Amino acid sequence: MNQSTQSSAGKWISVSAPGGMARQVFVDVFDATEHAWKRVGTFADNATAEKKVMKLKVQGMLSRIVSQKFCPTGR
Repeated sequence: MNQSTQSSAGKWISVSAPGGMARQVFVDVFDATEHAWKRVGTFADNATAEKKVMKLKVQGMLSRIVSQKFCPTGR
């Protein structure tokens, strides 16, 4: 049975387990030498991830935010 818990801030996503799973927001930077994205952080909300991206931008790094809207193992 698929259950989910929804907080007022919407920080939970449903999975096949009681209570759900905390939403995941990742920050990646582009590694030009390998031509690939590398994960540099995992956050619980977009605001914190955006602060990290701004710091990376000041350092001259190309970065992106990847928001996980589902549980990768529950798909």
